[in-house]
Amino acid sequence: MRPERWNQRFAEPTFLYGTEPNAFVAEVAPRYLRPGAEIVELGAGEGRNAVWLARQGFRVTAVDYAKAGLEKTRRLAAQQDVVVETIQADVTRWQPDRTWDAVVITFLHLPPEARPALYALIHRILRPGGHLIAEWFRPEQRTEGYTSGGPPDPSWMVTADELRRHFEPEGILLLENATPELNEGPGHRGPAATVRLVWQRRG
Repeated sequence: MRPERWNQRFAEPTFLYGTEPNAFVAEVAPRYLRPGAEIVELGAGEGRNAVWLARQGFRVTAVDYAKAGLEKTRRLAAQQDVVVETIQADVTRWQPDRTWDAVVITFLHLPPEARPALYALIHRILRPGGHLIAEWFRPEQRTEGYTSGGPPDPSWMVTADELRRHFEPEGILLLENATPELNEGPGHRGPAATVRLVWQRRG
C-alpha cells in the first residue's frame, strides 16, 4: 500500500471529508462505549472522527499511512482544544504492542487480498469486551450507480456476508445494509450504499 495519492489529496487546504464526524459513529459511539474509553481509529484520514471522539471525552489514537492526513488531524485537534495521539502506519502491516477498548473505521477500503490482515489486526488490538464500530461502502455503491464516493472497483467494498465470516456471530450487536444520505465534505456527498457493523469481542 502506498500513501502518495492520499498525501496529495490531503495536502489541499480544505478537508476532503469535512470536519464533522461520520453520522453512524456519532450515533452509536455514545451508546456502546463507556466514558473515557481508549479508542483507536484505523484509516483516520484528516481526523474528523478522531477529534469528535476526543471532544466526547474518549482517549483517542488516530492511525493512518498518509502523513498529510495526520498533520491535519493534529491541526484540527488543536483548533478544537483536544488531544489526539497520531501514529503513521499501514494498517495491513502495523504490529502495535498495545490494545484498545474500541476500534473505529469509516470507509477504509482495501483490495480483497488485504482485508484479512485488517480483520486480524482488529482482533489483536481489541481488549476483551471491546467494540468495533465500522461503516464501509458495499458493492452496490458501484453496481447500482451511486455517486457519493468510494473506490471505482466494487471488489474493494465490503459485504455483510464477508463481515459475518470474519467476526464471530455471537459478538455482532448490529449488522445492516444502509442507504444513508452522506454529507461529509466534497468527498462523500449524496445517497450511498453502505454496510454498518457494531461488534463486541467476547473473549
